[in-house]
Amino acid sequence: MSATFEKDENSGLLIVRCDPPVNGCCNFVFSSETIASWKALLGLASTREAIAAIMQGREDRSRYDPTTGRGVWTGAYEALESALDDSATDVSMLAADGEVMNDPLTAARNRAREGMSLPVMSNETDANLIATMAADDSDEEPSSGIDVTVTKDIEGLDDFLNDESSQSNLDECEERFYQSLMPRPQNNQQ
Repeated sequence: MSATFEKDENSGLLIVRCDPPVNGCCNFVFSSETIASWKALLGLASTREAIAAIMQGREDRSRYDPTTGRGVWTGAYEALESALDDSATDVSMLAADGEVMNDPLTAARNRAREGMSLPVMSNETDANLIATMAADDSDEEPSSGIDVTVTKDIEGLDDFLNDESSQSNLDECEERFYQSLMPRPQNNQQ
């Protein structure tokens, strides 16, 4: 496979061009904001994993309900908003005996992953991923189960991923995405 990665300086859009096509597409065009939202909504571990998911994902449009407007992503948005609104900070999903309990956010992310034809992850994988990312002492890139081999030979991608300016921009996009889902103070006028 021959593939290139570029950032359009005018629009800021990120473009992956593939020959032969990946998942039926020759070009993938997305924004840094798209990467931030996919990482948060699908529980992805890295920018590389988000780009791989974008390239491999295929939305099951039969899950869209035109009467309610609910689709593949709706439950993941709701679960993430609920998790961010939860007044309980630092809730552990580990039982006293070490068993991983059901996590509604992981379940919602998995429904979105299924709806995008991407692999699901267990509560245990999600908990281990969070612990690995929190430790931040591993040289190996963490994974939530998305096959990143499709991104390994994309010319220019590693330069983008290692560029401080690009990482700073992606961090800002992620912060804005989470901020947009944070609860707003209620106006208690009577």
